[in-house]
Amino acid sequence: MLGLSLLWAAVVQAQPAALQVADPAQSAPAARAVPGRICLVLSGGGARGFAHIGALQALQELRVPIDCIAGTSMGAIIGGLYAEGVSVDVLRSQVSGLDWGGVLSNRPAREGTSFGRKQADERMPGGVEFGLSDRGQVQFPNAAVNTTQLEQVLTNLTLPAIGAPDFNTLPIPFRAVATNMVTGQKVILDHGVLATALRASMSVPGVFPPTEVGDALLGDGGLVDNLPVDVARDMGAQHVVAINIGTPLASRASLDNIVGLTSQMINILIEQNIRAQIASLKPGDVLISPDLGSVSALDFQDGERAIRIGYDAVMAARTQLAPLALSPAQYALWRDAFAQRAQALVAQMRFNAPLAGVEVRGLPVGVDRTLQAQLQQKAGQPLDFTAVRRDVDRLFGLGDFSRVDYRLVDAPQGQVLEYRLQDKPWGPNYLRFGLGLYTDLRNQSRFALQLAQRRPWLNSLGGEWRNDLQIGWRNRWFSELYQPLDARDTLFVSPYLDLDARPVDVYQGDNPIVRYRLNTRRVGVDLGVPVSGYGELRLGVSRANISADYLLGQTGLVNGQTLREGGVRALALFDRLDHAYFPTSGWRARLETFAARTGLGSDSNYDRIDLSGQADFSLGRQTFEVAGRAASFRDRKGLGLDYFSLGGFDALSGYREGQLIGNYLVYARLGYRYALTTPGLFGGASYLGLLLERGNTWTQRTSVSLGDLRQSVGVYLGTDTPLGPVYFGVAKAPGQKVNVYLTLGRP
Repeated sequence: MLGLSLLWAAVVQAQPAALQVADPAQSAPAARAVPGRICLVLSGGGARGFAHIGALQALQELRVPIDCIAGTSMGAIIGGLYAEGVSVDVLRSQVSGLDWGGVLSNRPAREGTSFGRKQADERMPGGVEFGLSDRGQVQFPNAAVNTTQLEQVLTNLTLPAIGAPDFNTLPIPFRAVATNMVTGQKVILDHGVLATALRASMSVPGVFPPTEVGDALLGDGGLVDNLPVDVARDMGAQHVVAINIGTPLASRASLDNIVGLTSQMINILIEQNIRAQIASLKPGDVLISPDLGSVSALDFQDGERAIRIGYDAVMAARTQLAPLALSPAQYALWRDAFAQRAQALVAQMRFNAPLAGVEVRGLPVGVDRTLQAQLQQKAGQPLDFTAVRRDVDRLFGLGDFSRVDYRLVDAPQGQVLEYRLQDKPWGPNYLRFGLGLYTDLRNQSRFALQLAQRRPWLNSLGGEWRNDLQIGWRNRWFSELYQPLDARDTLFVSPYLDLDARPVDVYQGDNPIVRYRLNTRRVGVDLGVPVSGYGELRLGVSRANISADYLLGQTGLVNGQTLREGGVRALALFDRLDHAYFPTSGWRARLETFAARTGLGSDSNYDRIDLSGQADFSLGRQTFEVAGRAASFRDRKGLGLDYFSLGGFDALSGYREGQLIGNYLVYARLGYRYALTTPGLFGGASYLGLLLERGNTWTQRTSVSLGDLRQSVGVYLGTDTPLGPVYFGVAKAPGQKVNVYLTLGRP
């Protein structure tokens, strides 16, 4: 989010060093060589619209004054911000320079994600969310992309426009074009909240959710008027400078699939309305069509190239634009008057005045009060952009709302900060399917189908029911109720049920000789404390029945008996990694202790302690990782459980999964990862990694020795996909065969 100083810079056009703000008496419109109102028309075209930034820079250098602006989609965003007073330099850095892959991601930055969502993503990465109504009707999201982060950027950049609800009173009068998705009619947005108008104009159907403005449901204006010359005429333009960056029609070779055909159909509709607008141009108007070539509407990472092309295209049309240009002195007066109007908008922003109120809008009574109690920004305090950013990130990170935005509203008692939220229309039960695959390309393979379900806001305090189901190599059903005990969620209670059945192999050397199924049926309840977004602390009791079924081979470990376990668990979980599987920074730690006691229904007294952690840091594309684990199972009566295991990818990779078992465990890992490709708009990065690992397990405590650690070296290729992380790795340990791994997701 923009800081206060950057915000001030954003709303005041950069002036040449020799220019100062004009005296009000000198702010009259400058005389024109060619009289008449000049209006700039900016078309839509997705990422191709970055060319408009270069066009604006060139128009400034050619001293062409702009008296009004009409824009559609990305043209509306660039044009609306410029009309408000945002400088070309800030447009370049804050719009073209954005991490558009992150801004247009369906998921918030992991820093702002709730701890419950972090755990869910770690258990089951990837998958597409859909909904289930209370009547059992399956419902799907209304768009591919959640625009919460985009709306936050637009709100930040348009805060000064709160004082100009009529777009005619902006430093440059402005219009945005949208489409009424119910009637199909063109909607011209000339008043209201500027950020909402900009967002509505680029609501591409199926990609971005439509925007509600009043009673209308608005979508992308390009469907009806992608080059709004007619809107400029209605604003009184005698001369039009039209910048057309619309996406050209695709070749026949690209029309061999449904995606290509659908895209072509939309482009045909847009091209038709563009041609109609071009035909309406008159002598004295200037049409500029930058040759953007292979730059597509989705090339948000190629902004600088589009900016250069837009700049060059306008400069190439300098002869046509010359009759519209002012002399240096006249243009200085025009720019001074423009800067003065922009500064007047900033001046009415009372940044240091205490907020009269902070409210949550759009949710049922009770839910809004609960969320309001958890906000960092408080009434009676000046507006703190850092606190607001954290509030928006946290609300978005809950994963419960299709829209999270904020507005500053002038009220009789002063300025009120409103957080505006909208429930996901495809709820209230949210489902995700996942897929997990694992093979060592020898005789060990696993497959898993996964389903995650959650039902948030069972009550006004934020109670949530969560279910995770896995079927395949391992069968598991984990069901938990998370119930805060107060509105601030400072304390929660969490009863749970865990039914787990998983095969366990016993090895002789690197060959499995025994396989049995370990069955665990557990019920428990925890009392917990969230730790400031970092994690949570839990203390609880549980009871379980543990049994084993013989599958292959013969062993004395599997005797058909059931072990009853009852005890007290303490759990501390912290997660500050910026990515669950390919982090570049942050840390994660976990400490679990369990004390089984006969007084709580256990067949025997024993203690378990399991401590693990990980830390990552990066230098450019290089990421370094340090991780470790230490665990002990103090078996007081010699139950012979061999509770912990090592082996498998990322857990002493040179050994087969579960090859080393024992009651005591030590493990350490040094990792290096190089980003071969950076994340795209809809795809993740790919990596080349190196693992240096040491560790071992022991049955008896007296055998534990750091001099007895085994080692392993491995390399892997990894990539982040919509279905979850994919790894292909090769690892070798002394005395062991080469292990080859292929994994998808979290099997």
